[in-house]
Amino acid sequence: MDQQEIAEKVSADELQEITRLLVRAPSPNPPGDVRECAEVIMNVLRKEGIPAENLAATDKQRNVVAVLEGSGPGKTMWYNGHMDVVPPGADWTHDPWGAELVDGKIYGRGAADMKGGLASLIGSMFALKRAGCPFKGKIIFTAVADEETGSDNGTVWLIENKKVSADYAIVGEPSDGWVAIGNRGLIWVEVTIKGKAAHGSRPDYGINAIHHAARAITALSQMDLSARQDIFLAPTGSLSVTLVNGGTKANVIPDRCTFTLDRRMLPIETVEEATERIRQTIATVIDDGASFDLKLIKAWPPVLMEQDHPLIRTAVAAFERVHGYRPEVRGKAGSTDGSFIRGMAGIPIVLYGPGPTRLAHMADEYVELQSLVRASHVYTLTTLDLLS
Repeated sequence: MDQQEIAEKVSADELQEITRLLVRAPSPNPPGDVRECAEVIMNVLRKEGIPAENLAATDKQRNVVAVLEGSGPGKTMWYNGHMDVVPPGADWTHDPWGAELVDGKIYGRGAADMKGGLASLIGSMFALKRAGCPFKGKIIFTAVADEETGSDNGTVWLIENKKVSADYAIVGEPSDGWVAIGNRGLIWVEVTIKGKAAHGSRPDYGINAIHHAARAITALSQMDLSARQDIFLAPTGSLSVTLVNGGTKANVIPDRCTFTLDRRMLPIETVEEATERIRQTIATVIDDGASFDLKLIKAWPPVLMEQDHPLIRTAVAAFERVHGYRPEVRGKAGSTDGSFIRGMAGIPIVLYGPGPTRLAHMADEYVELQSLVRASHVYTLTTLDLLS
């Protein structure tokens, strides 16, 4: 039996059904309750005879871990995908939890990001099991919680609690017909400007925290972020103010203003360097008795694999065999669990999966059936080559 015959041991109809079951199990984050989705995955795996555990990081945030053992000792491949999705939001013309099938597309929140990817990873497990697990070593599959809000109860929890170790990892994030070898980093930073309250009729008695916050935000917006790495879809860093809160009453000079930053980084920067640069920029414009505190809420390290790494070469070759053309090799604009798998655990990663990236987090998100099949085949061929 050749590798393509093995990959085809899971059908398009099966991949469609798994994806629709997952989309119909709502798992918006917040609040992050993935119990229904985890139970669906456990049932699908049990039906196929694949051993799995449902590990609770919290009562509502679970992580499914399944293992396929090969024919003898060897290396370990980690299949990773997340169950949580962003809330649906407005402007849908399809039921966001309906998994409607229209013209070869499955519509629903998380169809592309990334329940379609989870279905394709599961499909690869099915194909390999049905072929008698013709590989050395083992495959570990994880369907994780909490990716959309930082992964502390998902992939990070699995790594910190030593639930997974591997030689290679495939993260099934949507990639629009290309192979991603890394992602930009991200820090969320909360800045609190401290002033002094006073009556609105005597602003000279107070220190207006909102005015100082405005100065700080202006200075931050003028930071030089022009350094480029063109392999990334968004080839420069970025900084956005995403939340602002200040003041207590219309006639009171505000003594506090808090704002939150979303700072995207290239691998030429570290989390520590980016954080310190924000601190120094704010310090240059805060004066006249005001002060500030800076809190790092969450960090995703930027990661970038070498293009000649065996995992990348193998995934690219598998893609070419399945799609019929050689893919672009890019870096993702958004952050993923690859930050932690590579940055924390040191495991080589590749990011590839079905679904249009541009529709992630948008209304009428969908995944194409054909892309589910192709992704499953790429996962299977990559695994067979590396675990031979």
